[in-house]
Amino acid sequence: MKDPAMKLTQEERDILEGNQGLILQKVMRTLILYGEALSAEKFVDIEGPGHFSIPFALPGVGPRLEMLDELAEAGLKTKYPFTLDPKAPLDFENLFLRREQEQAFDEMFRNQGPYDRRMLQLGLRDEDAYTCTPYLPEVGNIAPKGTILAWSESSCVVYANSVLGARTNRNAAIMDILSNIAGKTPLAGLLTDQGRRATWRVEVDTSQMPNPQLLGAAIGMKVLEDVPYVVGLDRFLDTEINETTRDYLKEMGAACAAIGAVGLYHVEHITPEAIDHGANLLRHGHRNYHIDDEELRSLMDSYPVMWTEKGAKPEKCLIGCPHLSLRELKWWACQIPAALEAHHKDRLAVDTVLCAAPQVLQEFKAEEQGYERLRSAGVKLSGTCPEAYMDNQLCARDAVITNSNKLRAFTTARMFLDEDLLEVIVTGEI
Repeated sequence: MKDPAMKLTQEERDILEGNQGLILQKVMRTLILYGEALSAEKFVDIEGPGHFSIPFALPGVGPRLEMLDELAEAGLKTKYPFTLDPKAPLDFENLFLRREQEQAFDEMFRNQGPYDRRMLQLGLRDEDAYTCTPYLPEVGNIAPKGTILAWSESSCVVYANSVLGARTNRNAAIMDILSNIAGKTPLAGLLTDQGRRATWRVEVDTSQMPNPQLLGAAIGMKVLEDVPYVVGLDRFLDTEINETTRDYLKEMGAACAAIGAVGLYHVEHITPEAIDHGANLLRHGHRNYHIDDEELRSLMDSYPVMWTEKGAKPEKCLIGCPHLSLRELKWWACQIPAALEAHHKDRLAVDTVLCAAPQVLQEFKAEEQGYERLRSAGVKLSGTCPEAYMDNQLCARDAVITNSNKLRAFTTARMFLDEDLLEVIVTGEI
C-alpha cells in the first residue's frame, strides 16, 4: 500500500512491512485504512478486554468464516480475552417456537458450531461469554475509568463510555476484532478529550422519573450521533452508581444509541466525567433540548403498529433488550405473580421470555424462589438475543410485544411501558 498518512511507531511499521507475518500485515493495512477514514493521526494501544457485536455466523451478515480461519490458522489472538453479543436463538426449549420456526433457525445458524469454535481460538473468554451487558458484575467485563478500548455493539459502547468512563469509539463489526488482535485502535472521536465534550444540553423536566427507554429514544432522535449533557435526572436517581441507577442508565443508553447513534452521554452529578468536570463539558455554542411529560407522551403515541394484523391479540412477549440485570429479573419475579394474583390467574396469557446473560440467569436460578415463581407463571428464561429472534421472518410475523425501544425500532415488535406490558401479558388484552 502507499505510504500511510498516519504516524506509525516502529512496531507498527514492522507489522505493516510483514515482519510479523502476512496475515497480521493484512490486519494492519486494514486498520490503517480505517484510521485514515477517521482522520486519525496515529494509533493508541488498547488497554482492556474487547466486546464485539457479531456472536453468530448468519449468512450474509456475520463475518466470513474464511477470514476467521486465516486469523486462527496464523495463531493470532486478541490482546485480551473478549466477550460477544448474545447467542443465537437456538435454545428452542425456552422460546415457544413452532416447528417451522425452529427449522428456519436451524438453517439460518447452520454454521454456528464452527463459528463458536473459531471465536474461542481467537480469544473469546469462555463458552458463556455471550451477552449485550458484559459490564454487569456477574459477567465482569468492566473497564476502569479512562481505559482505552475498541468495542462494538451500540448499547455496550455507550455504557462503557458514559457509565464506566472508559474510552471507545462505536467500532464497526470486523474492525472490532482486528483492532483487538493488533492491540491498536485509531486515536479519534470518543477517544479524545475534545470528542467527549457535549454539543447538547438536555434538560429533563418531567413530573416523575421518565421511562428510560422512552427518554433515551427522545434524546437519540434529537441529538443523533452527538454527545448530550443531561440535567435533571439527579432528582430521581441516586448520584452513586448503585444497581437502580446503573440499570436506568443501561436502558436509557441503549435507546439513545439505537434510536440515534449516541456513543457517549454525560448525566450531571452522576456519570464519572460529569462529576469531574460538570458543565465545563459543554462546548461553546451548544444547543438545548427541553423534555417534559408532553414530549414523551407524544413520542410514545407516535409509534406505529407494525403487525400484519393491527388488531391482533399479542402472541409473544420478549423482555431483555438489552439483557436484564439480576435486579431487573427479581423485579419481574415480584411483579408478575402479584399481577396474576390481582387478576385471579395462575399463568400468563401471553408466552413470555425474559432474556439475560448466562451468568445472571445462573445466579437468579440459584436463588430458587423467584425462579420458581416465574416458572409457575409460565415464563421462560433465555440467554438469547431478542433482535436475532425477530430476524426470523416466521417469528417477525407473530404479534410480539416488548418493553424495548431498541427492539421496537429494529423489528415489528410493539412497545409498551413496563406497567402496561405487565397488564397485557397477564390478561392477553390490549
